Amino acid sequence: MATVKRVVELELVPNSNQKSDFYGQYYARIHYTEPLNLRGLCEHIASHGSPFTRDVVEGVVTRLRNCIVEILAEGQGIKLDGLGTLRPTLENTKGGADSAEAFNVNENVTGVHVRFIPEGEELDRLTSREMKDKCTLRKSYVVSFKTITHGGKPMKVPVLSPIVKEDEPEP
Repeated sequence: MATVKRVVELELVPNSNQKSDFYGQYYARIHYTEPLNLRGLCEHIASHGSPFTRDVVEGVVTRLRNCIVEILAEGQGIKLDGLGTLRPTLENTKGGADSAEAFNVNENVTGVHVRFIPEGEELDRLTSREMKDKCTLRKSYVVSFKTITHGGKPMKVPVLSPIVKEDEPEP
């Protein structure tokens, strides 16, 4: 079965930290577009030849979402075979407490996060390097910054300039 590599558009951004040894050097970041909402995701799933309509898929995904929150709130991780594991983790205040007795949950715990740990079989891995192999990365934009005045204060705003792709074949 042939695997289609999806194109990931990249933005090239200059390092603007003047204290950095790499000031002015360019690095890549993903060019993000509007995220797909639940309905869009369910329509996408249903479009892959599923016998289930979008509303049925949406009902299952909504129930899944509710169950994930419930299970994670109980401190239990969830392993989704071939995708990865979701685990609850805590964010604590910097420095912690001087003793167990002095530890106050409301003051010392600042957040509960959901950590995703990718995994999978040889052909399904979602690790960062495996994910890179499943994509075609393409330089699409150069980001520069211009200063504007907003509310009387100077503000840097990004400006995207498309990269002409004459030397790059289309994927």
